[in-house]
Amino acid sequence: MVHRDPLVELVEEYLLDRTRGLSGPQTAAFLSGWTSALELLQRTDLTLAGAPDAIVRAVQTLTSRISAAQVAALDDSDDPGPTPR
Repeated sequence: MVHRDPLVELVEEYLLDRTRGLSGPQTAAFLSGWTSALELLQRTDLTLAGAPDAIVRAVQTLTSRISAAQVAALDDSDDPGPTPR
């Protein structure tokens, strides 16, 4: 049995819940906003200026893990795609 990172599961659940029922353009807009917010948090030089190094490293680690979880959650390489007619 393969153990999945709980953060990947959480991000996947969040992204699926938030985009369920959205049109293609709405989904793209949501994901763009999500990605922009994450990129903002990754700018610890600005968002955490003057914070202790331990806090900066913790936020960097968390945002890196969330980015990786997003990639894993959105990876559809195991999705066979539409069934041919």
